[in-house]
Amino acid sequence: MKTIKRNIAYRIPLVCLCTALILTACNKKDDKAAAPDISYGTYVQVGKGKARSFVIKNADGSPKQVGFTFGEDALEGLPTQNTAFVLPMPNGHQSLVNHISFDFSVRGHQPDSVYTVPHFDVHFYMITEQEKNAITLTDPKIDILPAPEYIPKHYVPGANEPKMGKHWADTTASEFHGHHFESTLIYGSYNGKFIFIEPMIALNYLKTKPNKTQPITQQAKVQQPGKYPQTYSILWEKDRRQYTVSLNELTARQ
Repeated sequence: MKTIKRNIAYRIPLVCLCTALILTACNKKDDKAAAPDISYGTYVQVGKGKARSFVIKNADGSPKQVGFTFGEDALEGLPTQNTAFVLPMPNGHQSLVNHISFDFSVRGHQPDSVYTVPHFDVHFYMITEQEKNAITLTDPKIDILPAPEYIPKHYVPGANEPKMGKHWADTTASEFHGHHFESTLIYGSYNGKFIFIEPMIALNYLKTKPNKTQPITQQAKVQQPGKYPQTYSILWEKDRRQYTVSLNELTARQ
């Protein structure tokens, strides 16, 4: 009887140890399975910090989210004149975004008393840098508008900018209805096509360390097949002391 009890006594810890090892292995597998498939672009110096693009992929390799991160120190030591920080995309990302331009506007721009505050114009371009840089104010193609079925509801054409295109503003945005500008979503076009999506974010608003996700007003039809964002986010990560600006819920459209 003592022998039986002794054997049982030895077996119980052994069973517990085996169970623990199995659970640990399963947890590791689960953690690995749950980890997002994410790729990064190269770092670019911004202020006293750095920024880099990223793409999170679905299991089939298609893009799920595209954006960029930058450290808290990137908001310090910013240039005293308007500057575009071009962020290359990760290799093999498969998204519609060709590159991201993280543009600092020192005093803002028109319309007066609306966007005339220091802010960032975040351009997610769907054309190459060479194509973008060839856009001039004297180019008649800058005033060729997309057909009505491609224009998002409540958006109207506005200012032309060289090396960018024509900007489209959301007439329902809060800054046009008695509120101070914090962030908004702009579209951009050239030669009858929409070529960029632009979250625009006030510098002072970023310094409040927001966590904001907003829907993106969709085009009734799209001109180029691909995966288009349904929302955009401006997020602060306290543990990493960094910001994320992203286009989310990329959804296939034809």
